[in-house]
Amino acid sequence: MTLPFSSCSTSPRRFDTVDYGILLERLWVTFGVDNSALAWFRSYLSGRRQHVRCGGKCSDLIDVICGVPQGSVLGPILFIKYTADLESIVSEHGLSLHQYSDDSQIYGSCRSLAVSTLSSTVSQCVDSVSSWMCSNRLQLNADKIEVMWCTSTRRKLSQRPSSLLPVAGALVQPIDAVRDLGAYIDCDLGASTCVRRTVSRCFAALCQLRHLRRYVTDDCFLSVVA
Repeated sequence: MTLPFSSCSTSPRRFDTVDYGILLERLWVTFGVDNSALAWFRSYLSGRRQHVRCGGKCSDLIDVICGVPQGSVLGPILFIKYTADLESIVSEHGLSLHQYSDDSQIYGSCRSLAVSTLSSTVSQCVDSVSSWMCSNRLQLNADKIEVMWCTSTRRKLSQRPSSLLPVAGALVQPIDAVRDLGAYIDCDLGASTCVRRTVSRCFAALCQLRHLRRYVTDDCFLSVVA
């Protein structure tokens, strides 16, 4: 069973609420970053200003008091360090956690007769994660939570739970396939959804090339295909 969730309110602002004080304290207490190294991180995060440009007009400059720089090498790394406590929270509920930047999946397994117990455990675990995020100035995005029950045999596909699962104050309908870092995984642990979507994208690209072919030279067309 997998439960992907986003760690902040919306994707473009996923790093913007990272609290500098909490981050620096976590680097020091949890990861042992001290002295000149900690001072370097403090200098890197401080003194930043921003403004909004619309057309030819700009707003006043304001100091940036939270959020790690997006598009930087350190941005995702600092965010992972900031959310490092999530692993221990998930482990306390007997589940496993996989993280990639702000994308996280919670995994658990059980026998068919223990489905209700696992469902309750997952719900409690996500509630704990949500509480931790609130105390660390992050927000769980309940709209992006997905739940998928997996089975390794097609014979048991019909036995998968179909009832709504209460997580983070919302009722989530189990789905048949989830997207994980660009790849689709089916509930039978196959790749039919991934293959189908890849074929669809390739067909669309071929249609565009066919339409383009009549308007360009052979050399130009070969360079586009290459």
